[in-house]
Amino acid sequence: MLLAVSGRYVMIGLGILNTLIIARLLTPADFGVFSIAVSIVAISSSLRELGISSYLIRIPVLDHAALGRGFAVTMTASLLVGWPIFLARDAIAGFFGEPEIGPLTALLCLNFLLIPPGMGANASLQRQMRFGTLNLLTIVTSVAAATVSITLAATGHGPMSLAIGQVTQYAGQLAWFIAVEPRSVFVRPHFRGASEMIRYGVPSTLSGVVNQGGMYATSIVLGRLLGPAAVGYFERGSGLFSIMNNDLVGAIAQVLFVGIARVRDDAAALGQLFRRSLRILTATIWPAYGVVAALAGPLIALMFGPQWRPATEVLQVLCLAGIISAGYIIYQRLIVAVGAMGRMLAIETAGQGTRLGAAWLLAGFGLAAAACATVISMALLGLLYLLVARRYLAADRRVVAMIYVESAAITALTAAPAAAFVAWGPQGWPPFFTLAIGGTLSLAVWLALLFALRHDVADELRAMLAGLQAWRRPAFTPPAPSATKRLDQGDTP
Repeated sequence: MLLAVSGRYVMIGLGILNTLIIARLLTPADFGVFSIAVSIVAISSSLRELGISSYLIRIPVLDHAALGRGFAVTMTASLLVGWPIFLARDAIAGFFGEPEIGPLTALLCLNFLLIPPGMGANASLQRQMRFGTLNLLTIVTSVAAATVSITLAATGHGPMSLAIGQVTQYAGQLAWFIAVEPRSVFVRPHFRGASEMIRYGVPSTLSGVVNQGGMYATSIVLGRLLGPAAVGYFERGSGLFSIMNNDLVGAIAQVLFVGIARVRDDAAALGQLFRRSLRILTATIWPAYGVVAALAGPLIALMFGPQWRPATEVLQVLCLAGIISAGYIIYQRLIVAVGAMGRMLAIETAGQGTRLGAAWLLAGFGLAAAACATVISMALLGLLYLLVARRYLAADRRVVAMIYVESAAITALTAAPAAAFVAWGPQGWPPFFTLAIGGTLSLAVWLALLFALRHDVADELRAMLAGLQAWRRPAFTPPAPSATKRLDQGDTP
């Protein structure tokens, strides 16, 4: 259980460590060339999955017939999508004016063949609740991939080292599935009953294409207009943003989803949960993004080296996008909880389409302008989610507005010490000391504000500290009966 819970955060740490090393071995242009190739393959891969993994997990019985049907559908889709990408590799390289993209794309197309055979085994392990095994699989294969990439990068193989590392990871996962769950890997493919599976997967596939397209749109546009080095800088800044947005905000969003799903039919309880969750979320996530934006310069320098400083402005702009996203994620979770998936798909399509168009229009003005495309997209998504969520949630607009105002004030006051220390503190200090002192000052101000305001977050912190103290306090052990005088045996007090 401990491995299952901690595996996600172990992966975050391993990913950061790998990036710390690789960023000092490869140039921004190397990262950019690889990112362009990965973007093309990733968007295409979203057409391959067809929601089959979710289908295999949710069906009542996962037998060999279902596994064979899932393998046949996913492998066919992989060939139909991957083969044209492989054949077009040189044309893709010519479009971006980078010959290296061709061989990289060809190698990454191997993933279309490596992933489908293990999909049934992955679903089977999830159905068995063997999440510790799955997390261990991810950790081991990620370490192997990182080792291969670092070794090849150190010996001068450039962006190809990253591609070989990724293929190594997927090959290792397939080998692991064969060793652990062979009966779910070696199945006879067939298409009997495939129509039901495909109908189930179409909405999921469309959503995946939209999300993947939006995620990688800016990199593709930058690669076309500004070249691979610009893509490399953008990816480093957006990579740090993704860690916060996907792992910190995403974890909180999952908790919110469970709570909302439980009380969605109770208007009073839903309203109370909404107000408290919104207040806690914005007073926690907004200040975190504000401090990261203030310390973006030394953070980039510490993690990747001084040659990556152009990524600073990307991270700062994307922190604004993160603040907007954290402000509407409750509305998004509410829409999912009530099952309005069609409306959610329409909203995401509008938002990601806007991001693509804005990126194409703004990329020519530089990296910060290109990052603004994400801000514009998030702002539109927030507005649309709010308009739809109002149908399911009765909330006083003045109360909601006051929560946003309060959290904005907390964010500004929290980020101010870090920003002031970076601007007016000692210059030339190592980035670590700037981060440590600026971050500590902001943390102290944040805590002081929360306790002074008697904020809900302060209550949560008190409860957490009380729980830790109770856990550390040794339990009282009564003396053994033989060592205790007992009055019922005639002893006198």
